[in-house]
Amino acid sequence: AQTAEATSGYSPAQTITVVGQGSVRTEPDVARVSIGVETAAETVSEAVAENEAKMASILTALEGVGIPAEDIQTTHYSVQLERYPEPMPRVADTESGEAKPQYRVSNMVNVTVRDLDKVSEALDVVIEAGANNIWGVSFGLEDPAAAQADARSKATANALERAEALAELSGVELGPVMSISEVIGGGAVPMPMLTAERAAGGAGPISPGEVEVSYQLQVAYFIEP
Repeated sequence: AQTAEATSGYSPAQTITVVGQGSVRTEPDVARVSIGVETAAETVSEAVAENEAKMASILTALEGVGIPAEDIQTTHYSVQLERYPEPMPRVADTESGEAKPQYRVSNMVNVTVRDLDKVSEALDVVIEAGANNIWGVSFGLEDPAAAQADARSKATANALERAEALAELSGVELGPVMSISEVIGGGAVPMPMLTAERAAGGAGPISPGEVEVSYQLQVAYFIEP
């Protein structure tokens, strides 16, 4: 930050403001995936019992591939009565093909996989255990601080480069920094869902690739009087 004495000769009305951008790409070291079970039955007790049995099998399967309980967190649980499910096909010589109301139970857990070599195996075993809703895997960094610091440094250098270019184009001389502020980005990118139909054949190969860490700064520079 500039002191009042250091900037006393500059006018806040004569500034150049730019947004500096910096990003780094690095290999991820953690994967996260949402795994769920949906069951339906004519009674709530049947739907709940079936759901609990399948989720218990899923948790056992995850434990079997080395994922500890502390890396598994329930994020959603619901019980719904479907009064008008899809009508049953009418069979010849029967009185009615009208479907009966059903109870639908949904249970979802978030799973953190710290050994990326086990991601495909983990997905395969939970599908085999009965998972029928899987939200696509996302890869990230357990501790992004180092990557963020690198991106911040690049954003600062980019801001100065942009401001110097604008000053040269405008025929003025760039002065000291007046203010700096972070630019907060938007929300998370939606993840694709692996539904029961896609899950039927297994998860398939999973490639972690690289993750990008981005940083933006808004910097205002004084113009030399």
